[in-house]
Amino acid sequence: MDILRSLLLLLGMALVTYGLRVSFFLPGVGERFPSKLRQAAAYVPVAVLTAIIVPEIFIAHGEWQVLSPQLAGAISTGVVVWRSKKLMLGIVAGMAVYYAFRLL
Repeated sequence: MDILRSLLLLLGMALVTYGLRVSFFLPGVGERFPSKLRQAAAYVPVAVLTAIIVPEIFIAHGEWQVLSPQLAGAISTGVVVWRSKKLMLGIVAGMAVYYAFRLL
């Protein structure tokens, strides 16, 4: 993916995320949205973050990677945060696993 396409993709995701969030604060606009749409809008930031992170984890140098340092770091981060409920501990553990896999 070339840099211009990546930048346009990021810009588009940012506009959608920010636009939805701002629209709820505009006078008279947020109240008109159906409750289902308001509930769904709460998941937009998570979906955008997932769209950014997943290709970084599974694709390296334009090819799918089954086991990569990024995947090992992401899995270890998720497990540590899930078990300990401490985000910083998970980030440190994920970075340690990532760099350990890079050394192998």
